Formats: sequence, structure tokens, C-alpha cells
Amino acid sequence: SGQPVFSQLFSFLPKDNIRSVIADYQSDRYFKKFKTWDHLITMLFAVLTKCQSLREVESGMAGFSNRFCNLGLSHIAPKSTFSDANINRNSKVFEAIFKACYDHLRPYLPDSCMKNHEWLEKLFLIDSTTITLFKEILKAAGRTPSNGKRKGGVKIHVGMYLKEDVPSVVRISSSATHDSTFLRQLGRFQQGTILVFDKAYVNFELFNKWTKDELVWVTRKKEWLVESVLEEHNVSLDQQKQGVYRIQTIELGHSTQKERVKCRLIYLYDQEKNHVFKFITNDFTYKASEISAMYKQRWQIELLFKRLKQNLVLGDFLGDNENAIRIQIWCNLIADLLIAVAQKMAKRKWAYSNVAGLIRLHLMNYVDLFKLLKNPARKETVSYTHLTL
Repeated sequence: SGQPVFSQLFSFLPKDNIRSVIADYQSDRYFKKFKTWDHLITMLFAVLTKCQSLREVESGMAGFSNRFCNLGLSHIAPKSTFSDANINRNSKVFEAIFKACYDHLRPYLPDSCMKNHEWLEKLFLIDSTTITLFKEILKAAGRTPSNGKRKGGVKIHVGMYLKEDVPSVVRISSSATHDSTFLRQLGRFQQGTILVFDKAYVNFELFNKWTKDELVWVTRKKEWLVESVLEEHNVSLDQQKQGVYRIQTIELGHSTQKERVKCRLIYLYDQEKNHVFKFITNDFTYKASEISAMYKQRWQIELLFKRLKQNLVLGDFLGDNENAIRIQIWCNLIADLLIAVAQKMAKRKWAYSNVAGLIRLHLMNYVDLFKLLKNPARKETVSYTHLTL
């Protein structure tokens, strides 16, 4: 291959759209050498190689300086310049770059749904993950420890379609921010979309609006919510075999709020966990066991958080300020997009972790990425570079 793997990954990105975003945000205005494009290349190199410090990024890129030429990298910044850019360049430009990349790469994203359930194509999963920081940068939830050393925390709110397996809506906040605030920022959905989320997300006004917009929502019931039973339903033997033992139509609300929600309450007993689950939904057409199966798919978004933390550098931040943390999170998500597309386009089925590992090992090698993913054991795949000391 005439280009390193890193350059081949960059060929997936919509460069013209990214330049338009940079121009709209004027993010190069007060930077003489280290432009936004250079910043993006540097951050993605740090993320894909799992660098743990600014010094590692600087020395790592310096060792491959001649292999960044075809990317248009104008300046390999020393760690001080890189640190200043993480502080001063607005992170919103990287958020806009992620959105531009997602819109461009969406047709190439993996389709991991099973074809035997039509509703799997409609699932939109919602959840969040919290990362504890090394010092009090963003406000953390809970009380101050007895030693007075309070650490901050960042919360990443994510919404994604199950069939795409990558985030489409992302919001970053302090860990003290309640999950329910994210529901108002989701935007619009096509009719028939099924929204699945944890019981921490409670917004009765929004639940009623979604019902009017012909959207389906599925979640679990919080114990402290007030309910009044409107109707009891018979449970078929087939549903009983799958653990469903009670179905009710209820009116749900809160003791301090006037807003009420009419929904279906499903009781399911899980023999393996010896636990009773209570699911609520505004849908009255799907089988009760299907509603339970829909909620079970929410685990896929937990796997998303797991792969981001294990295969990239989502937990170890290179900067000690909020702006740097936000920039690194957005660049992690862009890197995740690139790996997901490479995984989808490979002719051989690969686990995400294997694709990420191969890319990290051969990132700056002159290797044909798709030949590598097709058969990594073939010697012709790798073009070795001989160094003269």
C-alpha cells in the first residue's frame, strides 16, 4: 500500500465537510501554526495508539513525521502547543466534526440486527456512563468525602439506533446532571420508532408527547411512582411460559405532579435471577414478552461504553480541564466511527476489539488495511520498512 493505515482511515472522513465546519466555527483564527485539522490528526493518533501522556503523543508523531505528509499535516506540535490548543480551541468544533462524520459514514455503518424480529430495526437505545476524573473539574454527584478531597466526574449521555451500533446523539455534562434532562435534547424521530431507556429517565410530559407523535417507549417502573389500575388483562399460557404473569393498564404519575400517563404495566419473573421486573410502555399491540425482549436489547449500549473504554482512551484524559476532556471524548467517538466502518467493510467477520487491535499495531505501517483484515497471516499483506542506523 502506498499509504499508512492511518491515512487509509482518514480517507473515510468527509474532508470538505470538515473544512466547512472549521470555517463556520473560525477555530483557526487565533492559532498561527497548529490548525484545527492538525489538532484532529494529533488527537486521533493519540486515541488510536492509546497514548497516555502528551509526551508520548509528541515523540510518537515525531518518529513518523514523514508518514503524515499525504494527510496535509502542516505542523507536529510540541506538547506545550498541543496542551494550549486543548485549553483554548473550543470543543464545539469537534462536536460538529463528529456530527459531519456520522452523517457521512451512516450508510456504511454495521447492521447488527436479527432479521427474525421486525421491531429490532426500530429500536433506539438511551443510556449514560459516568467517568470519575482525577480532580474536581466537573461537578460530581454525591457528598464530599470525609477527607475533603472531592473528585469531579463527566457523564456521557448517548442515544443510538441498535442496527447502527454507534452513537447518533451525544451530550456531555457533569456527572451531577440528572439523566432525565437528556430526553429533551433527543430531537425528532420517525413514527414507529421504539425508544428504550432505563428507569432513571422519567418525564411524564414527554412520554405523553411521544404517544401523540406515534412513538413507542419502553422502560422499567420506579417503585415510588403512583399508579392506579384501570384494567386487568388475561395472560396467555404462551406468555406465562416466558415469565409474564400479570398485565395491567394503569395511570402513572407522581404525587407532586399533575401530569399523568396511561400505559401498560407488565410483570415478568426471571427464574435465573429470581427477580420480578416491572416494565411500562405506551404500546398495547406488541406481546408482553416482546416488550421484555426490547428492554433486554438496552444492554447493547452498555457494550458500546465497554468497547470505548477498553479499546480507546476514554478514561485516561490528556488534559486537566473541561475543554480538553470534551475534545478527547469527541475524538474518541470519531475514532470509534472509523473502526466501526472498517469492521463493516472487511470481508471477514471480526470482533470490534480485534479490528481495533490490528489498526493500533499497524497504524503507521504501509499495509493494505482490507487485505490485512481479510488475511492478517499472509506475508504479502505487510510492507516492511527497513531502518538504517
